[in-house]
Amino acid sequence: MSRSPLLITLLGAALPLYSGCALGIEDNIKHTDTAGTSDCGPSEIPYDGVDNDCDPSTPDDDLDGDGHNALVTGGDDCDDTNPDVSPGVAEIPYDGLDNDCDPGTPDDDLDGDGTNSTVTGGTDCDDSNPDVYPGAAEICNGLDDNCDGSIDGPDSVDAPIWYADLDADGYGDPNGTITACNPPPGFVSDATDCDDTSDAVNPAATEICNGIDDNCDGTTDDVACGGGYGGHRIDKGGDYYYALYNDKGFGILGASDWYGSSDAASAPEGVTWNEDQSTFYYNDLVGDVFMQMEPFGASSTKVGTFSLGQIGGGVTLEGKYYVGDYNGGNIYQMDLTTGATSLYASLGSTACKPYFGNNSMSIDSDGTVYAASSCGIVVYTPTAEATMLNSVSGLMSITAMDADNELYSLDSAGNIVHFDKASGAALGHVTIGTAPSTTWTMAVDENGDFIVNYWGEQRIFSHVNGATLKTWEASTYYPATSGYYWYVTF
Repeated sequence: MSRSPLLITLLGAALPLYSGCALGIEDNIKHTDTAGTSDCGPSEIPYDGVDNDCDPSTPDDDLDGDGHNALVTGGDDCDDTNPDVSPGVAEIPYDGLDNDCDPGTPDDDLDGDGTNSTVTGGTDCDDSNPDVYPGAAEICNGLDDNCDGSIDGPDSVDAPIWYADLDADGYGDPNGTITACNPPPGFVSDATDCDDTSDAVNPAATEICNGIDDNCDGTTDDVACGGGYGGHRIDKGGDYYYALYNDKGFGILGASDWYGSSDAASAPEGVTWNEDQSTFYYNDLVGDVFMQMEPFGASSTKVGTFSLGQIGGGVTLEGKYYVGDYNGGNIYQMDLTTGATSLYASLGSTACKPYFGNNSMSIDSDGTVYAASSCGIVVYTPTAEATMLNSVSGLMSITAMDADNELYSLDSAGNIVHFDKASGAALGHVTIGTAPSTTWTMAVDENGDFIVNYWGEQRIFSHVNGATLKTWEASTYYPATSGYYWYVTF
């Protein structure tokens, strides 16, 4: 029996509809199970692998929609509730999130020193430097390395020791120390000052005869005493040594004893002590050099001979005795241990040759020899040709140094002039009451006063105003014929 179209339509209308499922759509058509319920639920259940609500737009494994599946479904999104957290996203420091899902990228220890930043409640005061954290060694670098709030403190492991310099001479007291990255005011890096209460006492000072270790070498009034030069030096006890023109020996002013008169071939020249005043030296103008040690006697010991004809002057320095060659204008030296002689400094092409008279030379502590000529002071430097220090005319044949190595000469008008050894400029002068009329000698004593001699007379002049302080007559101490004059050694 056939059915009419109307019946078919009514029968079709009586068929049940499937809730939530659209008929005729592939993969979404569900069938009523035997209990009469549908497989399509009312909501999606995350991460069960089923499209529970039969809606492909509702994700099952990427709930935050950032394009990365959750870790629980085998994906790589470490936080499927936050679309700003997934692989490839830039890590944002100190936000409490692993933004890039990479546990190797720190959020609160950016420098990887094992200490979290103070920004996130940690103790690292500089999370950009792995060498800065609590417990790190403090060093002198301008940083708070150990995060204790102090920069370059005294606990810095490389902080140097500084030494007090109370007298501000640039040399520090080894007993006054402080440890710091930078020197506090009044402290220096040097530790060689032996008297930090006097700026005149330090390793660079000149040793003078004053009972003080001026240059901090451990010895008081040692070889540098008197400026470190031989020749013009005052004797122990303040005695002045002299020689007479018409005799061959030497004596002490105020005493009647006469020494060495049987040895020299002619009048003694260049009488001088060595640096420590243990041995007395002189020459006899023709080249022989003699020595005596205290107690002095009538006979001297010959040291050696300069084969130069006539010689003059005579100073000592560091075991050598120096004389000037009258003929050539050169300086020669003798080794006082062996007697060997050699050229010390040459006049060379220097215009003016000095007249090497009685104690007319001065030698500086560095071995520089000064001698006066008719046109200025000539400077002799070891192994080099001589040069002119200045062009001062009218000087007598004399130079002298005081205890501070200051250079003096005198002119025919009676002016004792203080010269700068570097420039040759006159630094000042005093005028004495008795102008020179013939060859004479001069020395500077421990008070800075000038001891000069004339024919048959010896005088001391004040370094302040040139006034005569004392006079000796030669005949008072050594009666003899006319024509004697004096040499003084210091």
